[in-house]
Amino acid sequence: MTRAPISNSPSPEPQFTPRGITPTEEQRDIQTCRARHVIAMANAGAAKTTTLALRIAESITRGVWPESIVALTFSGEAARVLKERLIEIGLDEKVVRRIRCETFDKFAQQVLRDFEGGQAPILDSYDAVAPHVRAAVTELKAQNVLRRTPRELSLPEHNEQIFEFLTIARQLKARLVKPQLEDGESFEEHAESLNLPVSIFLLFCQLEKDRAGYGDEPLWRAEFDATYDLACLLASEDCQIRPPLFRIVIVDELQDMNPASYAVLEYLLTQGKSFFTGAGDFDQVIHRWAGADVNFIRTRFAQGWQSVETRPLTQTYRHGPIMALATAALKNKEVVSGRNHETRILVESYADQRAAAERVAANVLDWKTRGGHLDACAIILRAPYQSILIENALLEAGIGWRVEGLESYLLRSEILMLRGVIAFALNDYESIPGVEKRLKVLQALLLWQQFEWGANRLDDAALKTAAEQPDLFDAFLKGTLLKPQTRADKQAADSTSDQETEADFRFLEKVSALRKSGRHDEANTLANLRRLDAETIDETPVQRGARMRLEQTLAMLREAPPDEPAWSVLERAVDMLALKKVARQIFIAPSTAVMVARSIDGFIDGSRRNNLSLRDFAIWLRKAEVKALKLRASNTVLLCTVEAAKGQEFESVMLPCLEVGTFPLSGSDPAEESNRFYVALTRARDELTLYIPDNPARVSPYVKDMNVDRAISRGRLQIDIQFG
Repeated sequence: MTRAPISNSPSPEPQFTPRGITPTEEQRDIQTCRARHVIAMANAGAAKTTTLALRIAESITRGVWPESIVALTFSGEAARVLKERLIEIGLDEKVVRRIRCETFDKFAQQVLRDFEGGQAPILDSYDAVAPHVRAAVTELKAQNVLRRTPRELSLPEHNEQIFEFLTIARQLKARLVKPQLEDGESFEEHAESLNLPVSIFLLFCQLEKDRAGYGDEPLWRAEFDATYDLACLLASEDCQIRPPLFRIVIVDELQDMNPASYAVLEYLLTQGKSFFTGAGDFDQVIHRWAGADVNFIRTRFAQGWQSVETRPLTQTYRHGPIMALATAALKNKEVVSGRNHETRILVESYADQRAAAERVAANVLDWKTRGGHLDACAIILRAPYQSILIENALLEAGIGWRVEGLESYLLRSEILMLRGVIAFALNDYESIPGVEKRLKVLQALLLWQQFEWGANRLDDAALKTAAEQPDLFDAFLKGTLLKPQTRADKQAADSTSDQETEADFRFLEKVSALRKSGRHDEANTLANLRRLDAETIDETPVQRGARMRLEQTLAMLREAPPDEPAWSVLERAVDMLALKKVARQIFIAPSTAVMVARSIDGFIDGSRRNNLSLRDFAIWLRKAEVKALKLRASNTVLLCTVEAAKGQEFESVMLPCLEVGTFPLSGSDPAEESNRFYVALTRARDELTLYIPDNPARVSPYVKDMNVDRAISRGRLQIDIQFG
């Protein structure tokens, strides 16, 4: 983004005097700025929401009607907090209720509801959208069969694949990609221009076609679809929609803007000739999954706007001068602390990642011993796979933990699949505790064995019944996973067991009716065709390969010496099952396959740490799950990803495994990785612990950029001088 120079013209004296706070000079400057478009460049913890509240209150005090003000955010939490700030600084609650303060998507939903004359159902989770994806997959397959030259399609079938597809679809909509071709362009060419597999672009187009239906309004909308739909309507040549216009437009979380929300914002500003104030920390652009993009913010945002002024919010109230100086060095920008507080920065070195996990657990215990609350402490990870060793270390130390932005490693599909293989090899159904866990294991096995089961089959009660009973659990292995798929199996891939039973009953009735009417030849022909379907093998090379690999792996595990370490046989099992290769086949995003591979490696390394036999390791896993469940009943430390930590703050923050290849993550955008690191470390209020490898060449460049030693010495001097 091009940063316009700060105006030298003096701002008028503020007319609104807030209650309970004394605004800084920077805040007063934004509160009273005369420019039509004001962009507040805020540091983490710099009270940007309070500053926006001051701007709104100043406008109302100067005579602007509350109904002519709209404040838009990207999260419901941000909208709620902004309303609270308005009341806290002294605006009457009745006045605040007259201000329109909501998310972009809620605003778009209301505009579309008024235009369409009704509310399309809102599907607020990927689980709710998944059946529509499966229906679109079925339709796309049917269309493909009718093509003169069918395409080689690789379409999502299982939950993990559908989740990935919907994440990609959300990104496409955030970028305002439309499900249509340019004149003379093929699907293949358009998909290539979007850097997508053609199968995924075709499915995106089909799903959007299905969603549109045949009426004047869509059949349903998922989260953020309203923003996308409104942006598309506003961009159309025959645009008939007329959103309400406002005198004042306020936007919080500016860094999360994407082309779709920007199109809505530009319409409001252009058509309403509105005054605009937005605040954000542009070093916190990390939500690429939702369409936020560093390049978009830098190159397109506010281009063409008249009278744009940027104003800084450099003073942070979250942490003290030491942290302020460290983050200033990292991002090469001014950061000033408004707290008389040291905010300790501790740096711990480790020999390997297992040692790092042990140090994290030890430091959590130390934090608790020093009087800290576990629920005020967060361990922030760059990638979910890093949790495996840390979860084990916390477990051994008797520390309870909760997770955000990731699943506990024992619940990840690749680990559940391995748990199932171990249970089958040992004939130990009880090594996986609980029906729900065993059900997830069976579903994971179906995913990794690449069964193409439809939604009805995956959700069938018979699958849960198999998880409930030991004999049926084993029968699932022999009768499904290791049984060559027949033509009849393929036909039943989208039917429940009840539907199959009903179909069998109808078939027998039909055969019986034919025999009663003397049409024995027809009855025999039907029976023979039915038997032929049940006997004819109909499996793809991929399915046959997966089945053979599973059979051979189970034989290897059963024949292995009982005292052979679990890590040794698991390494062979992973190689024989070709799990890392299969991950690249079943997951759309290459990054997911990389995460799976690292997760599997971490699981094996965890078994190496215990050095138990396979049977004893299975018993340990079961006990570990039971113990972890009990520990979570008390105070817990948070284990989360950077994305999940965004917008939060904690008294103590621990950042493990800060090394090259891990943070920054190999293959990731360095600018966005730097922003992730900045987000992670600026969550800390009182204490930040950085864990670095003992090999200096492997230390993350971001840690070096912080110049910690200099920040500590200068920060302490600053505290002595400024605060006595």
